[in-house]
Amino acid sequence: MRLVFAGTQSVGKTTLIDDLAATWPAARVEEEPIRAVARATGEPPPAVPTVEAERRIIDHGLARLRAAGDRELVLFDRSPLDAYAHAVLSMEIGGPITPADLQSLRPAVIEAMTIADLVILVPIESRVDDEADGFRYLDAANRRRVDHILAELLRPEAGLRSGPVAVVRGDRATRVARMVRLVGDLS
Repeated sequence: MRLVFAGTQSVGKTTLIDDLAATWPAARVEEEPIRAVARATGEPPPAVPTVEAERRIIDHGLARLRAAGDRELVLFDRSPLDAYAHAVLSMEIGGPITPADLQSLRPAVIEAMTIADLVILVPIESRVDDEADGFRYLDAANRRRVDHILAELLRPEAGLRSGPVAVVRGDRATRVARMVRLVGDLS
């Protein structure tokens, strides 16, 4: 089962994934694509997303989703959807991404969202503090905007995801309990 966690920066995705990995020791965790790509290329992500940078992240995430076995439980810390949301934000704030660029990224994002068994949106919560991790580039307003973009992209009418989507809110224990129930219901 491929569980994809989406959300803007500092909402607790990685913490939730770590908690779930402790709950499900057989689960495999796929790190954030932005980290994997930065390590592979030796280049930090650009300050403002470019289509080339987001395409590398999307392609990496899609390849990892394709490679995940049907019989294993894999927790994906972000996915191509997150990179696409950052590309949308870049376009909105005058970055180097155009509507044509977004259109060119869309098929890979749709494929990734088709492969995922469940997409979990972790929205901004007032009770979750920001943590510096070396990859943050968004201010509070743009974090809220990415949070909103992700929620919009996961709506059925956006045409990116037709399978199940869950929104996980609350403290750590509540989030973990909700995920355990969700996965139990899907199994």
